[in-house]
Amino acid sequence: MNIAIGALTIGLGCSAVLGSTTVDTMTDEQLRSMVIDLKSEVDSLRAEQNSDWLTEQRAEMVRGLVADVLADADTRSTLQGSNVASGYDKGFFIGSTDGNWKLKINYQLQVRWSFNDAGDQGNAYGFEVRRNKLKFSGNVVDPSWGYKLSIVTNRQTVQFSGASQNANVFIEDAYISKKMDNGWYFKIGQMKAPFLREELVSSTKQIAVDRSMVNNAFTWTYTQGALLGWNNDSLRIEGMYNEGPNNINSQASTEPGKQGITGRVDLLLGEEADWGMFKGFNAKHTNGRVGFMLGAAVGWFNGRGLVNQQEYGNAEVNRSTAWTVDGSVAGDGWTVFTYFTWADGKQTKTRAQRNQTTPREKQDSWGWVVQGGFLAGDDIELFARYELGDIKGSASETFGRAAVAGGTTMPSRGENKDLSALTLGMNWFINSNVKFTMDWGYAFNPVQDGGNQPTSADYTSSGTGWRADHLNPAKSKLEDGQWLLRAQMQLTF
Repeated sequence: MNIAIGALTIGLGCSAVLGSTTVDTMTDEQLRSMVIDLKSEVDSLRAEQNSDWLTEQRAEMVRGLVADVLADADTRSTLQGSNVASGYDKGFFIGSTDGNWKLKINYQLQVRWSFNDAGDQGNAYGFEVRRNKLKFSGNVVDPSWGYKLSIVTNRQTVQFSGASQNANVFIEDAYISKKMDNGWYFKIGQMKAPFLREELVSSTKQIAVDRSMVNNAFTWTYTQGALLGWNNDSLRIEGMYNEGPNNINSQASTEPGKQGITGRVDLLLGEEADWGMFKGFNAKHTNGRVGFMLGAAVGWFNGRGLVNQQEYGNAEVNRSTAWTVDGSVAGDGWTVFTYFTWADGKQTKTRAQRNQTTPREKQDSWGWVVQGGFLAGDDIELFARYELGDIKGSASETFGRAAVAGGTTMPSRGENKDLSALTLGMNWFINSNVKFTMDWGYAFNPVQDGGNQPTSADYTSSGTGWRADHLNPAKSKLEDGQWLLRAQMQLTF
């Protein structure tokens, strides 16, 4: 009888509270207070009767009521109560629960130490923050409208005059994207041109500390323009109308008439192959599957006048045509990647020069890279890379024998102008967000600078750590045997 009266009392108490105030209108504190009171009443009745007066079914009902009320109170105190979701999924994100609005934040930091030994030059060594990038991406209005913005800091550089240039902040990716029906998509803004696959793979997913010297000479990297693409499960085609290679954060009025076109096609082969297998070069992420990817691309730009000279493919010209073919294989704990690229450069004559017999500047260059890695343990990857390149002499030899600052020079026609370098190294995947990489490279031939502009696309680059070899007066040829040791810690989220 006491049990029935107690149960009736609790039931009437609940009814009275809920009758006067609904759960929807109660505050969080009121809800929590009600749950505590109910629990206290139940505990008192249990103590008085000293028996299991609640059936298992009734106990489940009480527990369910408590859980529902607490969940409702917690939801009220979070962003979810405002139809906003947040968390971490390959980056920190915040957005609407319907998925129509989303902002994702990613970050990349690469801290590097390097030691370079080049003949007839002092050793260059020390630490640097190689990359420091804050990335924003997501969608607006609905998932089909996307955007990406990458904010980057560069390093402090020293000019040939000895004056310092302070580090600054600039933009890499800055584009709007739209996904359309049947696999079509569109991008407009600043982005990487669809050309060399080594460049298109993120710097966070490279197999070595940095990209190859061949990539440094032939990449289009970032440019401004409009891209149209289409893909399905095994084929991807992209075409882009742009401002030419290495054209970042520029104004239209400063490059009158400059234009470029790039096009690329990628094909997947193998029953297990998918696009996710080829986002990077590391064997760590092959996931036990085997797949193949073949790619090819073409590029063309025209500066329309001598004022729009462009350093590309180791030629300083205002017009160039380039192409590349590549192949990638991903296996169970191993990867192999190779590509060949070629570019010619032409210097357009002015109207006054068209009737002259002076030959037009013309120079072509090519490069080849092969690299691969395999897992020597769950978190250790060993890799090797070999690169070969050749810079042809220009038609009028203006690229020959003119010494430039620091004692570097471009060999005249007939001399050995090949690039030949081997790089060996290892990756240690400390966790999913931190990677340590160390490699050692040796150049069998002189490392050459293909032009006169210190920030142009050449085999040498402060970004890779290789330097232009000096001319040895006693031997009347460039030094060779340069080597480079690099170690890098990378953090990403």
